Amino acid sequence: MNHPPLRILLPFVLIALNPGLASAYATGINGYSGKSRGVICNSCHTDETATAPIVHFEGPTSVAPDATATFQFVVQSQSSTQTFSGFDVAATGGTLAAVAGQGEFLLAKEITHTAPKANDSSGTAMFELSWQAPSTPGSYTLYGAGNSVNGDGSERVGDHAAAATIAIQVGAAEATPTPTMVPTSSASPTAPLPACVGDCNGDVEVTVDELILGVNMAAGTGLISACPVFDANGDGEVTIDELLLAVNAALNGCPM
Repeated sequence: MNHPPLRILLPFVLIALNPGLASAYATGINGYSGKSRGVICNSCHTDETATAPIVHFEGPTSVAPDATATFQFVVQSQSSTQTFSGFDVAATGGTLAAVAGQGEFLLAKEITHTAPKANDSSGTAMFELSWQAPSTPGSYTLYGAGNSVNGDGSERVGDHAAAATIAIQVGAAEATPTPTMVPTSSASPTAPLPACVGDCNGDVEVTVDELILGVNMAAGTGLISACPVFDANGDGEVTIDELLLAVNAALNGCPM
């Protein structure tokens, strides 16, 4: 059977699955912190001519096992037209938690915004969050992506994102130095890379047939066991963000 080209089919697939998808991004989305193969908000906010913000973490680089520490994720816009900010933060271990009054919530173990936060007079938005260290000593990482947007409701014009990480030593080992800001192009996860999301047959590419299979699983009309690689976080379901990872792999190729 011949299928229409992916770039033509994709909008109809996603809209059919969730008509409110575009507006849902305004209330935050997980899976775009940079922890998963460096994927951040620019996967959807695609204006490459827009100016990226400067983003960084503030907080301790050494935490005792099981202790809870407070961190700030700062998004500083570099464009006067970008008046709002959003973010997504994930961790390689431990437990993240939202802080009251920060306009954020926990979504699939990641922290993201409930609505775009207005920048202050200097073009900066700060999101405070907490992290409880795991019991096991070692080095852990927080991944964060910050998106500077113009608030016009369009993902295609005027918005851009950047990513940063902070390494945290848990236990008695010598604390690591405070990391510098990491450009989007060089941010890379330290955890083992998962399989290419959507590559059901292991041929290192995602096809239209495989995307349709993923949509069926997300809609509840297909079994996860038919292609477990769509369930990137292993929670037993296929979500919109996992479909978008598969779409990105179909358009740009699986990461090597």
